[in-house]
Amino acid sequence: MQPLLKVYGHIYPADSLLESALREALASAIADEISRDLPLLERVGDMLRLSFEGLYFPEEEVVEAITCHLQPKQQGKLDVLDLDAWRMRRYFIEKGAITSRSASLNNVLDYSGF
Repeated sequence: MQPLLKVYGHIYPADSLLESALREALASAIADEISRDLPLLERVGDMLRLSFEGLYFPEEEVVEAITCHLQPKQQGKLDVLDLDAWRMRRYFIEKGAITSRSASLNNVLDYSGF
């Protein structure tokens, strides 16, 4: 079965409190069979990298975890691709705030040159 959702993102610099909060928020994610054994969240130096493909992703809980631990110096992004609805929501993390925009995947693919 094809994944319904694909999620990719990063945030840095990230402390252990944010990492713990994200791990807790991600506990209910349901990955597809191929991605099940891959790390959902990994630390690379002072950056946390998130990579997910599957059936259910706790988007609201993840955004709330980031919001609760957000510091002014942190930056990053989180892309949530809903293949069923054919939309992408991008969360921008910068200057102590999170903002988001949503677009059709057709628009995203056209813009990126695919």
